[in-house]
Amino acid sequence: MKSSIKKKPNNPRICLIYTGGTIGMERDKAGILRPPEDPRAFLKIAPEIEDIAGFDFVPLMSKDSTNIIPNDWTEMAKAIYERKNDGYDGFVIAHGTDTMYFSASAVAFALGQNLRIPVVFTGAQTAPDIQHGDARINLLRAFKVAIADIAEVVICFDEYVFRGCRAQKKDERRFDAFESPALFPLAYITEEILVTELAMRRNDKSNRADIKLKPYFAPNIFQVSLIPGLEPELLTGLLENDECNGIVLQSFGAGNVPNHGKYSWTRFIEKARKSGKPILITSQFPANATLHTAYEPGRAAVDAGYSDR
Repeated sequence: MKSSIKKKPNNPRICLIYTGGTIGMERDKAGILRPPEDPRAFLKIAPEIEDIAGFDFVPLMSKDSTNIIPNDWTEMAKAIYERKNDGYDGFVIAHGTDTMYFSASAVAFALGQNLRIPVVFTGAQTAPDIQHGDARINLLRAFKVAIADIAEVVICFDEYVFRGCRAQKKDERRFDAFESPALFPLAYITEEILVTELAMRRNDKSNRADIKLKPYFAPNIFQVSLIPGLEPELLTGLLENDECNGIVLQSFGAGNVPNHGKYSWTRFIEKARKSGKPILITSQFPANATLHTAYEPGRAAVDAGYSDR
């Protein structure tokens, strides 16, 4: 299904992809927010977007973002890739906030580094029926960012534009719902869109071959955040489950993993390697996590997972 808006003379052209989320939800008689029966109702929240750019509307899906799964990331990436040569100046993806940063990261990796125009994720903390809310303004700002001098996947929310694979949600109620602890914003939204030197630019021709789409993602990746006293034996059943495709182990410090007694993860990591299940050791720190640990517990974990295959 596709709705087209006529492009005005000298006006840019945007592809608006709708996936659901609070930004387009309707309130039922009981006051519960639900996805609209007709996604095209979403266009009523900000008719002024037509003054910013002509656009095509693609109602790709209509989901509460809590229910987004890896197959949906594949659909989003393919929807962009299939339209990359259709003359668009940028893409805007309306999405729920709870998993927006997962989707933005996935789409960024699926499209790779050769993207030549912006792909802008946005959403809202409030439904469109809240007059002082952020649904309308965030969509308008996302359209402005989609015609700015940026060439990568970003999250546009409140006054900031963050790199899509460096953002995280920080608050459930405030309008500045996202942050990027490991990287400054790529742009700031003022009277103008102030793009910083950190952003990839449209006119950057270096190493810009065509996009090599990699849109497929493994489901059933189990994430473990280490806490003192967690026994690895509780999770050994995961390694015997064929549905488990890998484990993300959030370590202490810069990659340190317990290696003493029944709390040691060494045998667990060795068993995972032998069973062909990858373990990614990352940090619980949102920023400045080098993972270049010189401590013996961290080195032991790396050694246990080493394979020369």
